[in-house]
Amino acid sequence: MSLKNFLKPKIKKLLKQPFIIKIVSFFIFIYAQFVGKTTRWKIEDAEKICDILSKPTILIGWHARVVMLPYFWRKFTSKKKLYALVSPHQDGQLITNFLKFYGIDTVSGSTNQNATQSAFEIMHLLNEKQSVCISPDGPIGPRMRMKKSPIYFASKTGLPIVFANYSASRARVAQRAWDKTMVVLPFGHGVFMLSNPIYIPENLTDEQIEEYRLKVEEIVNKISFACDIMVGRNPVEPASPDEKVKKRG
Repeated sequence: MSLKNFLKPKIKKLLKQPFIIKIVSFFIFIYAQFVGKTTRWKIEDAEKICDILSKPTILIGWHARVVMLPYFWRKFTSKKKLYALVSPHQDGQLITNFLKFYGIDTVSGSTNQNATQSAFEIMHLLNEKQSVCISPDGPIGPRMRMKKSPIYFASKTGLPIVFANYSASRARVAQRAWDKTMVVLPFGHGVFMLSNPIYIPENLTDEQIEEYRLKVEEIVNKISFACDIMVGRNPVEPASPDEKVKKRG
């Protein structure tokens, strides 16, 4: 047995320990703060962004570009409350601990686990005029393909969908990851963009929900492409809609 094969299960077991998860999430938080403050961000109309985020919203961002979103949320909203939908899987525990450092609470659930319960919780929060953050292609993909849930929540509550995205000149994109996760490196230049609020009509049929899902997907991917192009990167393309979703262990 090779040393790599010997150590791999032991490291996986170690990373499941709550204390280790807290330590790792703390270092991710410190790194995100460091990157946020050492990157020269291009942000257009910061006053407008503050105004949009000060109101109750359904904030969405692609799974590959979520690590820096809490940094920008706090940059533009100070102490405003935000709830994030997080997978109950192991890496969801890591994200939950990471978000706590930003004062962001979580709702546990996903499209395949605790879906009904988390949907009720989100509807309650939105009806109470709280902002909720959802990764509409997470936690299993396909990459950069909208799920219907944000459309449904926006239609039922009257609150707008707002898409947030960023890109940076100094970054690594995990080509083998299903979502092509971007890890931003310090001391580069970057861009942060926020869509205008997207309102969805109420009382939609299933066919109309699908139409709006496709419309919103097109709008937000144009923003995603624009962010990459502005920093000189080749845009990350969406996965095929028929791509098999990532299995969770």
